[in-house]
Amino acid sequence: MIFNCLQGIEEAYDPQYHTSDLVSKDVAALYKMGEGKFGTDESGLFKLLCARPSEHLKRVNLAYSDRHDVTLFKVMETEFSGYTQDAALFLLGMKLKPYATVAKLIKTACKGIGTNEMLLSATLIRYQIWLKEVMTAYQELYGQSLKELLKKEIGGDFRRLLTELCDAASQ
Repeated sequence: MIFNCLQGIEEAYDPQYHTSDLVSKDVAALYKMGEGKFGTDESGLFKLLCARPSEHLKRVNLAYSDRHDVTLFKVMETEFSGYTQDAALFLLGMKLKPYATVAKLIKTACKGIGTNEMLLSATLIRYQIWLKEVMTAYQELYGQSLKELLKKEIGGDFRRLLTELCDAASQ
């Protein structure tokens, strides 16, 4: 998976190429690589997920769910475990629901005793361009504003810096 992602092999979306026929072929291929066989063809599965653009994968997810009564997220949960599962769900999340996926990453950084300040700051800085949408997704997912979370989880100059980052994104 790492090599597929690092190669940057995602195709540009082309409605002439990413057709309903290709959606059907990808649904069949994903089923054969995962649920439809004993063992998982991890390499093939990750290659397909990394290569296909978001617009196409959204249609594949809907078609897969219609055909097999399960979403691709559920498939990743059942086919993988541990860090591989985390990576597969993150990859799929960033393709299908990027704002919600980043909001969940922020929640993960603040989960439990103590805040993972490195993960929190890296996430907020890395996805700053999407921060307004991420703040909306966070509110929808957790019923709390991101600023409220930051005020609860961190203090001092670090709190002020990150809440000002949120304020700037809100404008």
